[in-house]
Amino acid sequence: MVKLSACLIVKNEAHTLPRCLESIHSLADEIIIVDTGSTDNTVEIARHYKAKIYHFQWRNDFSAARNESLQNANGDWILYIDADEIIDDANALKIRTLINRDDIMALTVRQCIPQQFNNIATSFYIEYCRIFRRLPEIHFEGAIHEQILPSIKRLGGKILRTDIVIHHWAYSLSKEKKKLRAERNLNYLLKEIEKNPNDSFILFNLGMTYQELGINDSAIQAYLSMLKKPTNIKNELIGQSHVNLSKIYMEMNNISKAVYHAQQALDLDPANPLPAYILATIAVTQKQFRKASEYLETAIKISKGETGGFPSVELNLAQVYLELGSCRYSLHDYFGAENNFLRSIEYGASAATSYLLIGNSRFIRGDKRGAKEMFEHALNINPQLEEAQRGLSLCNNANSTISQ
Repeated sequence: MVKLSACLIVKNEAHTLPRCLESIHSLADEIIIVDTGSTDNTVEIARHYKAKIYHFQWRNDFSAARNESLQNANGDWILYIDADEIIDDANALKIRTLINRDDIMALTVRQCIPQQFNNIATSFYIEYCRIFRRLPEIHFEGAIHEQILPSIKRLGGKILRTDIVIHHWAYSLSKEKKKLRAERNLNYLLKEIEKNPNDSFILFNLGMTYQELGINDSAIQAYLSMLKKPTNIKNELIGQSHVNLSKIYMEMNNISKAVYHAQQALDLDPANPLPAYILATIAVTQKQFRKASEYLETAIKISKGETGGFPSVELNLAQVYLELGSCRYSLHDYFGAENNFLRSIEYGASAATSYLLIGNSRFIRGDKRGAKEMFEHALNINPQLEEAQRGLSLCNNANSTISQ
């Protein structure tokens, strides 16, 4: 029977580790924990799940710690996972099935990172190689944002892209801890870039880290440096650099550069709906509602996986349909707008707002009875919605006039 070793490096992960280990203890034949200096009860939790625990002196090198876990593993295959991640039963079954194949050396997975409820993106998906055969030639490289793929590619083995999902705990860190982590990462990345000034992957992560810290001028410089020499990086990350640059330039109100980078991202990474959404947002500010509608329709198709492949971002489709309906409303396409508002409700938008907008659409096209019904729906949900109160009053006055 093919055996799987789950490998983790941890430090003070008592608040997230139980859920992670609970999700993999029946999947993995052994769990390898490399602890780099925990002072909470992380180690005790690991023991409870019968993990094999190894203590490792931290030396500012993530690859060194990861490779320590590989050296202590005994399985035929390695799954590396972090304490703030989980694998559900359906994805565990996919892993177990695929590692029985003889023709592959490694598998990619999709790390799902949920976002806060008020974000237009509900989840981000990042593709990583997380599962690979245990071979002495396969090891991690890079002191920060460590990679396993380079050593696998040098062996020439087949890497299978899969739809396996590993779920990430997006909210496990407070804002303060996230800031401290970004500052720590920045120090590592600056040291790495001194040694490898032309490494596109380091430059990409440097830009991301500067952006997370709000140091936008330095983020722009890092992204643009990467884009001049994208030699060892995936198209998806090049596309993401353009997306991030577009966001920064929008904040700076430099619309022409924001449009340029969003269009570049749309061309380079057709699995990411955010560029189309950004272009739609810009078009709305310029009152180009037809163009905005086209971009929003593109964003919806990509987010729903209708353009082929796996989307790298899931959008808040309730909000996107609401915005699409508003664009159609501005174009006097009231039937189209109503359909979009109804789709918005299906995806969980604020029903009061959607019913209000449907009521407005019906009122304008002369369907006072239908408009009244929608305004009443809106007020049943939110009795304080003043615009719905005004709409209902107009409907009642119109009906009174007709009756007279």
